[in-house]
Amino acid sequence: MNGRRWRAGAVAITSAIVSGLALTLAAAAIADDIKVPTDPVAKAAFDVLEKSCARCHQEGRLTARERPAKNFGFVLKLDALAANPNYILPGNPYGSKLFKQIVDKEMPYDVMYEGAAEPTPSADDIKALETWIQSLGTQSASACEGRKFVSNKDMIATMAADLEKLPKTRAAGTRYLTLTHLKNSCTDDAAMKVYRQGAIKLVNSLTRSSNVVRLETIEPEQTIIRININDLGWDERDWDNVLSVYPYNTQPETQLTGVLAKATGTPMPYARADWFAFSASRPPIYNALLRLPRSFQALARDQGVDVEGDIRNFLAQRAGFQKSGVSQNNRLIERHASRGGYFWTSYDFASNQGEKSLFEFPLGPGGPNGFRHDGGETIFSLPNGFQAYYLNNARGEPLDKGPTNIVRDLTRKDLAVTNGVSCMGCHDQGMRKAKDDVRDSVLAGKSFPKDVREAVAGLYPPHETMDRLIEDDAKRFADAMVRAGLDPTLKLNGIEMINALSKRYEDDVDGKIAATEFGLTKEEFAKASAEADKKFKPFLRRLEQGIVPRDQFEVVFRNLSEELTDDEIVEIAGVPDRPVAVRPTPVADLALFSDRDSYRQGDTPIFTVIAPRDCFLTLTDVDQRGVGTVLFPNRFQQDNRIRAGVAVQLPGDSASFKYRMKDRGIETVIAVCTERDNGVDGIRHDFSRSAFTEVENYTNAVARSIAVEAAGPGGSMPIPPRPIADPSARTSYRTAIRVEVR
Repeated sequence: MNGRRWRAGAVAITSAIVSGLALTLAAAAIADDIKVPTDPVAKAAFDVLEKSCARCHQEGRLTARERPAKNFGFVLKLDALAANPNYILPGNPYGSKLFKQIVDKEMPYDVMYEGAAEPTPSADDIKALETWIQSLGTQSASACEGRKFVSNKDMIATMAADLEKLPKTRAAGTRYLTLTHLKNSCTDDAAMKVYRQGAIKLVNSLTRSSNVVRLETIEPEQTIIRININDLGWDERDWDNVLSVYPYNTQPETQLTGVLAKATGTPMPYARADWFAFSASRPPIYNALLRLPRSFQALARDQGVDVEGDIRNFLAQRAGFQKSGVSQNNRLIERHASRGGYFWTSYDFASNQGEKSLFEFPLGPGGPNGFRHDGGETIFSLPNGFQAYYLNNARGEPLDKGPTNIVRDLTRKDLAVTNGVSCMGCHDQGMRKAKDDVRDSVLAGKSFPKDVREAVAGLYPPHETMDRLIEDDAKRFADAMVRAGLDPTLKLNGIEMINALSKRYEDDVDGKIAATEFGLTKEEFAKASAEADKKFKPFLRRLEQGIVPRDQFEVVFRNLSEELTDDEIVEIAGVPDRPVAVRPTPVADLALFSDRDSYRQGDTPIFTVIAPRDCFLTLTDVDQRGVGTVLFPNRFQQDNRIRAGVAVQLPGDSASFKYRMKDRGIETVIAVCTERDNGVDGIRHDFSRSAFTEVENYTNAVARSIAVEAAGPGGSMPIPPRPIADPSARTSYRTAIRVEVR
């Protein structure tokens, strides 16, 4: 019989994901923890963020999503927000990522990317946010000013003392994951707890051993975590292979480094836990440490699973549904018993049509009347009770990332489901509840032949049976976490603990964070920067005046470390047949810096701009009254096209114009680069009347520009959603710096 005739009369479409009561109560508790500010400036900003951003970015107040978009879930916690340079640069609205994304029409997320029928921020809203960020001035977090700074030498001394206490048989396999730099940079205790647990959760997720590694720290501050590679089933080559691509492989000159190397057999038995969480939670390091096979078929054999045999003998248990939290189309999940406990795999589809519809072809995969899937994701239990993950295409070939037309992870920058880290974020407490739609659809009538109905009845169990299987498997995972000393429900602002630690690493870097990552106090960093070779000045200036993307900071770290500190580079050779190079997702951005931080009246400043791609540059100076002066383009240099990666100095050495500082106060210099030369922020030039274009109220001009673009044909419709794409496809870039005129 032709499969296309197997239609059920009515298909009930239900959500495949059901949140538990515990999660709901936890979310409510988090929401109650949000403090509404009493200061009118902060309250006005809070109201804007609550209206426009909380539904996507505040744990406890999310709407139509289970996890915060882009792994950002604390938008209403203004104190934490203001202290995080990845989102807010105090006193510099147009340099702050949160403000920039609203001004550049990248937020609200659900409106711009998902087509939600929500209003965009108004001119008053934008002004309220600008005023709040301006009011923060140059304030810095004071919560850790009384903390003792722990230098790199102190950290090594602590590890050496710990090794001395261990039996020699244990010392050889001992390694350390450090969070010291995060504590030094004023990370609060609640976040530090999540990061500690995230590091140990990941370690336990990377072992084929039946041992559960418990969380152990070696000093009162709990910033150095001890692990042992023998407990994980790793050998020295595994560790050295990971460390061979470690970008922070520098250490101070001290005899104690020799003690560490002699006791452990490796020149560097420690690594930063945040870098490890980022690198080891995704391919290729993830695949290498778990020894993942080169095909889904080999993985099933390795786990003692006969997928086809289990389906044929009705040992496999299935649930199919039209919509899930990650798939773009209908999806089928399937459970098999394995030698490690359980083996769940999914069948994912590029569409819902024809043989890709589970509701027309509930059997298969393949065969005369079976469905034709496009890929799958597998979750299997490790011997210690934790979980491992595998992505593959329809042929069973492994994938590092799933195609975004099939599955998406809205917490990732590139929206791609990435093997390991994406699965950890979604399955933070193990297997998730799923409600099958296929069984009732097929068995409701006689649209399908009897043998098909019988097969569906055997493969798709009743809801209560599937619930029991999922609950048992989730309990196995939760029990393993408890044995490791972890809280299975612990999150950071709604973000799973490994993802939280990984994101902390991915965040942009400012001068304060950079200092701690070099093992320097802010005073030591400032002094070393002032004395640095002039070739490093542009990069150091960027750190002082704003933020630098993590991938760019990685590239220069070793050279800067040699310049700013007495630390030495430690080279560790990897294993040639197991390459594990991994880098943060490149986030190309616009760079702007001046030749000085402060000027006197009458000084002639010079600005440098570096664009990630060819674009048209507009450079505007905005004074404390909000009045803007467009510095570039101008009557003397009207061609404002600049080339990617080329440092553009304004004014140039041969320019026929100069900029001159006129009034005392704080000036904000804003750079905007666009793919098309069609005007920026509502600015219109008329160089026949004036050499430099004046903007009476810069923020109002920006707000009016947004309002015009957001209006549809009738003048009231929100801006149409842009297609979800790689962030590198952005068509505009914005950044800003603040300079003082004395």
